[in-house]
Parts: sequence; structure tokens; C-alpha cells
Amino acid sequence: MNVAGVVKDWLLIAFSWSVIKDTVTPINLMGYLIAFGGVAYYNHAKLQGLKAADAQRKSQQDNVEAGRLLEERDGEGNGKKSETKD
Repeated sequence: MNVAGVVKDWLLIAFSWSVIKDTVTPINLMGYLIAFGGVAYYNHAKLQGLKAADAQRKSQQDNVEAGRLLEERDGEGNGKKSETKD
């Protein structure tokens, strides 16, 4: 929600600069660029975190599936061995 608030502020500044002809100093521009860079970095870090969490979750699911397959295979193998022993 905080990122949406920052974007809203940028739109408000752009509107006041273009329509109302409010002055924008070089220091204002520098601050806007720093804020934009911060939001871009935040979004990048958040996306990387989500991708890593998704990959970890998928890896865990694959491990659980592989364990089930091994258990099923071992169970079938034991059943066949006991049948051949009789």
C-alpha cells in the first residue's frame, strides 16, 4: 500500500507541474529520482523474494512427491518379494 501512495504523490506532482505550472527545482528532481529508485529497488527485491519462496515451495513439493513414489515402489517391491518367497 505504501508504494501506491508514493505513485499517487508522483502523479500529483506531475499534475501540478504540467497543469498548474508549479516550479520544480533541481533538488526536487533529485529527490524524485531517489524516491523512484527506492520504489524500483523495493519492487525488484520483493519480486526476487517471491520467486525464491515459490522455487523453495516447489522443491519441497517435488521432494515429498519423490518420497511418496519411493515408498510406493518399495511397498510394491516388498509385496512381490513376499509373493515369490511363498
